[in-house]
Amino acid sequence: MSIHVTGPLPDLEGAGGLIFTSANALDAYKALGGRVLDLPIIAVGVSTGKAAKSFGFEPHIAGGTAEQLVAFVLEHGFSGPLVHLRGETAIGDIARRLTEAGVATSESVLYDQVLEVFAPDTREALSQDRPVIAPVFSPRTAAQLCRESEGLDNIAFAAISQAVAEALPTDAKDRIRIAAQPSRDGMTELVTEMITDAVSLERRQ
Repeated sequence: MSIHVTGPLPDLEGAGGLIFTSANALDAYKALGGRVLDLPIIAVGVSTGKAAKSFGFEPHIAGGTAEQLVAFVLEHGFSGPLVHLRGETAIGDIARRLTEAGVATSESVLYDQVLEVFAPDTREALSQDRPVIAPVFSPRTAAQLCRESEGLDNIAFAAISQAVAEALPTDAKDRIRIAAQPSRDGMTELVTEMITDAVSLERRQ
């Protein structure tokens, strides 16, 4: 996947807070001339929160998923209007759900996520007779991976969430593991465990 900043930035005059659901959104906000504002900043999870803090914000950090973000906003009493700054493709329908729950929220697309085909050297690596671990961070990339890796049964999938796991091949259930926490740290822990298990299995064989 490649990221293409599209913009434009919306008019944030009168906004009661900003929602970011990816570090890519922070990068796009910065590239489009966005500045640090004295507004509540709500990040979906730890990684996005770190990106927001690096930019200069003091973010409030939710649990890592769209569902947890919606619950976080409602539980902590944030008042609208909020603005969700996101990519062209997003899951969770956050703006609609918050608005229907009584917190007026709009959304603005700052970037596009373009799916790319595998490079020849990637295909060659995947076709070799050795274990492969594929960390997958979204249902969309899961679907792309299914198309690109058809017929390859040596791939073990590390899914960041249940939604991602459900988008992976149905015949690969015994090769899919889900991160304990839907974050980059959670994925790092999972992939590390999977590598350790693969090495241990190889040594026993």
